[in-house]
Amino acid sequence: MKTTKLSLLALLLQVSSLDAKMYKKNVLTFEVGPDAKIIGNKIEYSDPDCDPSLQCLTTKSCAAAGTAPTLSADKKYFACCLAGQNLLGSPDTAFDCCASGHDLVGSPAAGYHCCPTGFTFDGQQCKPVCQNGKQLVDGKCVCPDGTVDAGDGTCKPKPPCDSGLQSGKCYTFTAEDGNRLGLHSDGFYYAAPDSMIQRYGKFELCADEKCTSTAPINPSDKVYIKDLYGDVGTGTHAGQWLNNAQNGVHISRTPTFANAGQFSLSKWPCGKYCLGGFTSGIGPACPADTPAMTFYSQDPQMCVPFNLTEVPCDIKANSNNCIWKNGDQCCNKVDCSK
Repeated sequence: MKTTKLSLLALLLQVSSLDAKMYKKNVLTFEVGPDAKIIGNKIEYSDPDCDPSLQCLTTKSCAAAGTAPTLSADKKYFACCLAGQNLLGSPDTAFDCCASGHDLVGSPAAGYHCCPTGFTFDGQQCKPVCQNGKQLVDGKCVCPDGTVDAGDGTCKPKPPCDSGLQSGKCYTFTAEDGNRLGLHSDGFYYAAPDSMIQRYGKFELCADEKCTSTAPINPSDKVYIKDLYGDVGTGTHAGQWLNNAQNGVHISRTPTFANAGQFSLSKWPCGKYCLGGFTSGIGPACPADTPAMTFYSQDPQMCVPFNLTEVPCDIKANSNNCIWKNGDQCCNKVDCSK
């Protein structure tokens, strides 16, 4: 009699144990032992908590059409899932059959649902999980105000407006009277009509002596200017630097980088740029109809306005074939829409 009672108690404990290893949230799921085997539409396994003195082999089959026993990735749980689905979840959350490329996500308050990898569940729908400081706006992860996407998924501070100038590129400088800045036969630079004694300059903007940088140029940057043309009439002595003549001395050329002028360029209204100095200002050297320029050490804000036009540094380069773009590249330099 006692033996019968003990056997009945053991059986009740076994049933209780089996009930405890069944999870009903989302999809009916059972915990299985390490010997679980799927044979066709059936699964055989031992109850993990079965008394070693008992044989607790269980066989289950899936009744719903198109489903079959599916083990979780750790082989500890099974449920009836459709072909191609994975059993995901845990006893602390829920279990569900999810398609490839999906995760089981959510929270105790919102519930749990299969959503694409990288998404979360808010109780109603799947929404992206924003990484790297991005914010969810209209269902998309975007960088916060004041920042932009860096191209690798992260956000970086939004840069100031681009100057449109770049070191390593070449430009012509056209004054407000329509004349281009260039070298005169007297060795100084003026904005004057081209002639046998005056020729316009093709100026390369450089960040250093090697002039290999191709970075954007900002108003706060130090700029060196190289005239790629040579002497008027002969072309000799090409590629010299505009020098650092100051306080009335006319700006001319120098082959010595240590004597090169340190310039700055800042956007000016109506599509112009103002040519100044990095620490000094630049202005007319003399009271003349066509004055030369000089650095003003005592007036760092002084500058001379020019229109800058990008031109090929090497007119023999085949890449020049690609200079013309759709439309007229000379137009729309100034936004007059308002």
